[in-house]
Amino acid sequence: MKQTNFLLGSIASVVLLSGCKSDPNVLLGYSANQLCSRHFISDESIEFIKQRVIPEALGAVSGELYLDVDEVSKQVSITTQVDGVTLTRTSVFREGLGCTLLHELTPEQLRAQTADLELPAQLPSTPVEKALRHDVTLDSFFATNHKDYTWSDNTFAVAVMYKGELVAQQYDAFHDGDSRMLSWSMAKTLTGLMTGLLVDQGKLTLEQPLRFGEHVMTVKNLINMSSGVKWAETPDIHGYEDLAPMWYHTGDSVNYVTQLPKAYQPGSKFEYATGTTQLLSRALMDASGGGIQSLNTLYQKHFFAPLGINNAIAEFDEAGNLRGGARMFLSVHDWLKIGQLFINNGRWQGAQIVSEAWLKEVMMSNGVDKHYGGQLWLNDMSFWLPRLPKDTVSLRGHRGQYVVIIPSKQLVVVRFGAYGAAVNQHIGLANKRLFKSVLNVIEQLEK
Repeated sequence: MKQTNFLLGSIASVVLLSGCKSDPNVLLGYSANQLCSRHFISDESIEFIKQRVIPEALGAVSGELYLDVDEVSKQVSITTQVDGVTLTRTSVFREGLGCTLLHELTPEQLRAQTADLELPAQLPSTPVEKALRHDVTLDSFFATNHKDYTWSDNTFAVAVMYKGELVAQQYDAFHDGDSRMLSWSMAKTLTGLMTGLLVDQGKLTLEQPLRFGEHVMTVKNLINMSSGVKWAETPDIHGYEDLAPMWYHTGDSVNYVTQLPKAYQPGSKFEYATGTTQLLSRALMDASGGGIQSLNTLYQKHFFAPLGINNAIAEFDEAGNLRGGARMFLSVHDWLKIGQLFINNGRWQGAQIVSEAWLKEVMMSNGVDKHYGGQLWLNDMSFWLPRLPKDTVSLRGHRGQYVVIIPSKQLVVVRFGAYGAAVNQHIGLANKRLFKSVLNVIEQLEK
């Protein structure tokens, strides 16, 4: 069947909402993009995504919602009425590039934008080495899955690599080790790794100045989340934020950030900002050759392929900017490889992918903040969990995506899911619970 149409009004009547935004452009744009990407990349069913990933967003729309899923053209549209005016948001899938939310372009114009690109074939990834241990249980990660979505950790997948081998894995009924999972902000660490690749190639330097409109900062400022740009990652006391408008009000994320005012001297303070990583993504594009082709080749040929990652997806916005702050799709097992790269000092099967110095001195060392390195979280849990090894670092993404790396234990743990609204409001407690489960894994492996 080419098209499937749904009336989604029933969802709005049953979903418990907590802190959802009311801007219909954001709600529809977010939902269309999620449905498109997770359906056509992650192979999740439309019903699963509606009920287990985005129920709050759908439920927050005041009017009736109509969903149009075109399985042939591979695009998703959501429509509602706002003050008597029809509002439709559409997200379009492109092979090898994932889904892009439309703002000013038609689907045809978007596809024409990349019609001449040479993209690698999407092939199965090289399997990870396995040494499965049946004495290791991961049940603690799934402990709240029986609860109502809003109060559940809603875990989809957990996998553990120990001493370079897959030793344990557990999944819900809808995912497995080959499921390509959305990174959200874990993509920032991949952007940091790509920066190192270009530095190793002599195409960028840490102290290199970059200009974006009136803003001038260095690559190091961007790596360390200290761009100087005024940014609100989450709503401030007045309800102002930048993250949602950057993604869902405009098709040019880099231009959005460039137009923001200066708030402080670059390098003088830490401010976690997805917009900062978007500027860094643009710097990568310029340094690699200046277009989607050159940047996608950098990712796919020079980084993913040597790791045996053969079907990863990096998404771009309508203006052609890499969504390097949020939107990468890799399989569960491939995320383990990313974590193992840090343990291997940048080497994989005899090849040096990223220099050891870049990983240790830039990404895994204190930047402007003692708990954040180069697009990578350092150990910020030691106060609550003193048994957690000091060298613990982690990739973290919205609603509970993690790659936890402990070099001293030769351990990588990945976890994917969709924290319910009540859980996400208390993300500190959710983080603590996750790292306690990691400690439980260590105890089982070392007993």
